[in-house]
Amino acid sequence: EYISDLFCKHMKSYMGDAVIEDESMRNGWIYVSHFRRFFYVYSYASGLLISKALQKMVKDDKKNIVLVKRFLESGSTQSPKELFKGIGIDITKKEFWLNGIEEIKVLLNKL
Repeated sequence: EYISDLFCKHMKSYMGDAVIEDESMRNGWIYVSHFRRFFYVYSYASGLLISKALQKMVKDDKKNIVLVKRFLESGSTQSPKELFKGIGIDITKKEFWLNGIEEIKVLLNKL
């Protein structure tokens, strides 16, 4: 009951009048796999940091667009660690992640 009430409250807050509360909506949280998969949301945070670090690479040197395109074109042909290694990035190094964080700080400072 408590989770259903909480889910409805926040869905209404988020979507306004588009939400019609009925029994199926009250149980909607059950179908949101994010709630059941531990660490799932970390993939979003990691993706944001990675994209910002790649963006910084290109801002620092426009020629790096070739490396970024190569990375994007390779899809899931290798592990993420190996794909990044192929374009000269070691994702086990703190500096790579800090570059992404610095880019996010720049965006936040613009607010």
